[in-house]
Amino acid sequence: MAARTIAVTDTLETFRTQFNALSSQDFGDISTLSGTISATSVIGAVNELESQIAGSLAINITDGSNTQTVSNAQTITFAGTTNQITAVVSATDTLTIGLASNISVSGTSHTFGTIQISGNTISSSNSDTVTLADNMSVSGSVVAGSTTINPTAANTNIVNSTGTVKFGSNINLNAGFNLTFEGATDNSFETTLTVTDPTADRTITFPDASGTAILTGGSRQVPGSLIALNTVAEENMANDAIGQDELKSVVNLQIINSSGTVVKTLFGAGA
Repeated sequence: MAARTIAVTDTLETFRTQFNALSSQDFGDISTLSGTISATSVIGAVNELESQIAGSLAINITDGSNTQTVSNAQTITFAGTTNQITAVVSATDTLTIGLASNISVSGTSHTFGTIQISGNTISSSNSDTVTLADNMSVSGSVVAGSTTINPTAANTNIVNSTGTVKFGSNINLNAGFNLTFEGATDNSFETTLTVTDPTADRTITFPDASGTAILTGGSRQVPGSLIALNTVAEENMANDAIGQDELKSVVNLQIINSSGTVVKTLFGAGA
């Protein structure tokens, strides 16, 4: 649209022509104006236009339940929480939302993938097993079914509520370790079961019977109940003989023939 001018030498007809063109061509056809425009003057139209533009610059923000309108020249503030979400505004026109290094989440139940945390219970939604990929260090007790492992207990590190701890495999004590019994009294005296360093695989078999074991460090007294028929006779001895090795102190009687050869030796217990 070019600027229209009227020279001082122009005729009234020229003025009429230029004025009509200004209305019909430069201003446009008034019949094409939107019906929502009510202004009848240029100033009124400008004011109405300013109001419409300012209104169109407003935006609504909502969280799905609550809605706020931010109008022209107003500011949106993104306020994060130090232990939850961080909000950083940077150039150019950038808003970065992130999680804090250490977060605190309210509520009693949370789900991370297939892992569910509800109060102090951790479970899996798609399996009956939760796998830990690294070593686990526990300062308190570990309860597995009826068995409790308590590393801080002075005397009972492993207990079972049924009264018996059962092992499903052989127990192999590493080199230098022994089996120790406290006995009926919890004191500084214990009985230790150990073995001389084996030079081959050995097996000690206990018979299907109840009784008391006889040890070399004891009195070495053999009660009659440990000897068949409660008698000391050849048929009750392992090699059918009572020799000098079986007696505490030994005296012997030798029987010789006419040539002086010993044909029989009798052993007897000494005084």
